[in-house]
Order: sequence, then C-alpha cells, then structure tokens
Amino acid sequence: MRSPRRIPILAKSLPPGAIASSRAIWGIGAIFAILALHAMPLPAQAPSPTPPAAPAIDPEILRLRESAWRAWFGGDEAALRSLLPPEFLGIDMGDGPFSDLEKTVAESRAFRAGGGRLVRLEFPETRAQRLGDVVVLYGRYSVVLESEGQERTLAGRLTELFVLREGRWWHPGWHLDLASTGGGVAEP
Repeated sequence: MRSPRRIPILAKSLPPGAIASSRAIWGIGAIFAILALHAMPLPAQAPSPTPPAAPAIDPEILRLRESAWRAWFGGDEAALRSLLPPEFLGIDMGDGPFSDLEKTVAESRAFRAGGGRLVRLEFPETRAQRLGDVVVLYGRYSVVLESEGQERTLAGRLTELFVLREGRWWHPGWHLDLASTGGGVAEP
C-alpha cells in the first residue's frame, strides 16, 4: 500500500493527522478541485473610469506646424527662417544625419529646385504634451508629392517640439520616421 504523498504547502494549512487519516483527500479528484478553486475568475469589478479627453491643442501651434511643413516643401527660405530658430535640430524622414537650420533650408531649396511639389498634406492623428512653455506634438503625417510627373505618398510618425519664447512660438526641432512610401521615387 502506498503512503499518501505530502504536499508541503497544503499540509501546513491542515490539522495534524488529516493527511494520514484520509487518503481520499489526496486523490486525483481532490487535487483537481483545489486547482479549479485557484483558477476560478474573480468577481467582476466595476469598469475603470474612462480616461479624460485629451486637452485641446493650441490652434496657434497647429498653424505653426502646418506653416513649417508647407514652407519646407515650398522651398520658402524666408518663412522657414521665421519659424525655425537658429538652434533648430531635425531628424528627417530618411536615415541621414541630423539637420541643423542651414542644412534644413538647403534641403528645402533643393527639393523645390528639383521640381518637387506638395500635392497634399495631412496629419491624421496628433497628441500634445504641454510642459510650461514647451509643447511636444506626437502624431502621424501623410504627404503626397509630385516630382517629374510622378506622385508618391510618404507617411510616418512625427515628434515635433515648440517653445514659447519672448511672446511667440518657435519650432526648434522635429523627428520624422518614414513608415511607408508609394510611387517608387526616392525621397527628398
């Protein structure tokens, strides 16, 4: 006759002699019953409250963002210099090096001089964090460009920085990730 196996964790919670007095307790059915009790779902809890709606984004910042994008694709050096401060730093869509203000203006000029044209600009999703005089936008963008008679779509994610300085907003930095391209034309 086999002696009952002891399960140390359960044995500590039973009165002395309970294990030895009844082998039926330790039958396979009892073990499954104990495991089933542990696997039972907890009573339903009240649903968590709905998170508050995202705060509205200052329309001036959204206008500034759109102006900067349109100025870049339009090769508008004067507008770019009025929106981006001298310490501007950008991580562009491609895998190239970081861009300062001068490189950004030169890339914009080259895009326009090469016949590039912005057909459509959309920001389908944008969220913002305001930290005092700093606003960080997180979102998605989609642009349709035309070059040499061919259209292509660029889409991706963005992180853009805005700073309130001396009573006006500046756009000192961006980081753009390229998620997809269409049209088979190399990006600017």
